Amino acid sequence: MGKSRFIELMAKSMGKTATANELTELEVFLEKFPEYKRMHQVTDALKGDAGQPDVVKPKDLRKKLEELWDKIKSSNEGSIALNETNRIKPLFNWRWAAAAILILGIAGGVFYSVKSGYSDQSANLVVHEVHVPYGTTKKLVMPDGTKVMLNAGSTFTYPETFSKSTRDVNLNGEGFFEVTHNAKKPFLVHTSKLTIKVLGTVFNVKAYNNDKTTETTLLKGKVQVDLKNNPEKTIILLPNEKLMVTNNPPQKQVTKAGNINVGKIEYQVTTLPMVKPTEIKETAWLDNRILFTNEMFEDVAKQIERKYNVQIVFEDSALKTEQISGLLDKESLKNAMQIIEMTTPFKFRMDGKVVYLAQK
Repeated sequence: MGKSRFIELMAKSMGKTATANELTELEVFLEKFPEYKRMHQVTDALKGDAGQPDVVKPKDLRKKLEELWDKIKSSNEGSIALNETNRIKPLFNWRWAAAAILILGIAGGVFYSVKSGYSDQSANLVVHEVHVPYGTTKKLVMPDGTKVMLNAGSTFTYPETFSKSTRDVNLNGEGFFEVTHNAKKPFLVHTSKLTIKVLGTVFNVKAYNNDKTTETTLLKGKVQVDLKNNPEKTIILLPNEKLMVTNNPPQKQVTKAGNINVGKIEYQVTTLPMVKPTEIKETAWLDNRILFTNEMFEDVAKQIERKYNVQIVFEDSALKTEQISGLLDKESLKNAMQIIEMTTPFKFRMDGKVVYLAQK
C-alpha cells in the first residue's frame, strides 16, 4: 500500500465513509506496520478537538507530521487520550487535523470536516495497548465486563469505551476470552489473519505472527470466523471445535505438464478430544503449564521460550522436526529440559537466558 492510499483509507475511516473491504485493507496494513497504527490512533483520537479550522499549507503540514512522527516513535506510552492532547499541541495545532491530512493525499481538495464541539464519550476516548513480557501472563477486564487473560509475548489493543455498534479489540499473541453477552453489539477479535465475531462466549485465540498457524478454540457458545485473505469465506465454530489457519500457506504451482500442485490446506476444523478441562492442551497455559502430544520440537520450543523467558537455539536443525510429548508444569527450566531429554535424543547447555540444543 502506498502513502496516498493509506492517507485516503485513514481519512475515510475517521469520516465513517469507508466500506467493509476498505476497513479490512486498512486494518491489515496497520497490523503489518505498527508505527503507522500509532500515528492513526493519534489522528483518530484528536479529530474531535473543538474550535475553528486552521488554514494549513501542505508543506508546513508535512514538516509537522514528520515532527509528530518522531515524537510518536520515541514515545513509550501505550495509549493516546483526547484529554492528553496538550503534550502534542506544541508541535502543531491539531484542530481539524483530519481535514489538513486530506490536503496531502486526496485530489480535488476534499476536506474532512469535524463538527464544532464533541460528546463526552469521544472526549474521554483512550486507546490502551498492553504488552505482556515473556515469563508472565496478564488479566484484563474490558469496558463491557468481558474478561481476558493474555499469554506471554502478546500485544493487545482495546478502547477505553467501545463504539455504539461493535466491541473491537486487536490481538497479536494468545488470549483467553470470556465475553459478556450482548446480542446488539458483537465482540470482534482482530488478528493479522482472521476476525472472530461473537455475541457472548468462551474461547481461546492463539495468533502469534511467528507461529506456523493461528488457532481459535471454542469452549462455550458459538463464534463466526472470517479469513482476511478470503473475505467471502465464513466459518462457524461450535463448542469443543478448533480452527487452525496456516499463517503462510504455500502458493499453487503449475508444473511443465500443466498440472497444478496444491500445497497444504489453508485451514481446517477439528474436534477436541473428550478429556477433562484441565487436560485441554490449548488452554493449559492458563495454569502456567505446557501440554504437548506428538508435536515438533521447534513448536514446543516457542512455548518454552514464552513460559521461561529464554531463547532456544537449535545447533542442529534436524532436532526441530523431532516429535515430542510431555507436560511441563512447575518445573524449573533445567528440569523441564531434562524431562524432554529423557525421551528425545538431544543434549542441552544453558548460558544465561539462552539454551543451546544439539544432537547427542
